[in-house]
Amino acid sequence: MTLKNAECQLCHKSENLCNSHIIPEFFYEQMKLYDNKHRFNVLSTEPARHRPTEQKGIRERLLCKQCEGKLSAWENYARRVLYGDESIRITTNKPKVIECTIDYKIFKLFQLSLLWRVGISNQDGFSSVKLGEHGDGLRRMLFDETPGSTESYGCIILYSTVNTEITSNMIHCMGMSKVDSVECARLLLGGFFWLFFLSESAIDPRQKELFLQDSGHLRILKINQDPNDYIKKLAFDLYHSNPKKFE
Repeated sequence: MTLKNAECQLCHKSENLCNSHIIPEFFYEQMKLYDNKHRFNVLSTEPARHRPTEQKGIRERLLCKQCEGKLSAWENYARRVLYGDESIRITTNKPKVIECTIDYKIFKLFQLSLLWRVGISNQDGFSSVKLGEHGDGLRRMLFDETPGSTESYGCIILYSTVNTEITSNMIHCMGMSKVDSVECARLLLGGFFWLFFLSESAIDPRQKELFLQDSGHLRILKINQDPNDYIKKLAFDLYHSNPKKFE
């Protein structure tokens, strides 16, 4: 079912709009959150916003068919990277890190699309993510299929090895946080924590090293602590290694 004659949020053309997923459906499927009718439970800390079930993931009338197809292609590739495919070459799998070589452009555009969709969504569950002036810049990057540099809207991906029985089966928008005085958006998706930096440059080289590199080098950090604690420690360490940046 489509919504007729409305503006696509990506191309800004008046088109029939699809019921677009905010979070790609493969996350729901991988976590086995669906019942046999593709329904899942929606929980909230506010009773008035609790909904027992939702059909086929959280969706919204956002994209025309052509733009929907563009994002779907990036999602298909990201699913293979995150959940295993023989074409993805893993170079390191150690207790503290997983490293692999991937297609920089496709995966970076997927990351940007994820941030952008969460930021423009009108759904209550994503209202804590604020893109501000970055929203239209991200839209143009996606529309033009220009992923930018490694530093542009970099993302650190973490996988917590504690409480995996809970975190591996959750989709949760964790809101905003500051690292190096930069606003960051935080998401929990099927055990993976995504920390997006709303900036076109990295203040510290160590920060940049944790982003997806334009060479295709992807690093996923394994941590044995609460991701919020990790983020606070990262901010503390970077601040003290760059005191003049904050004078």
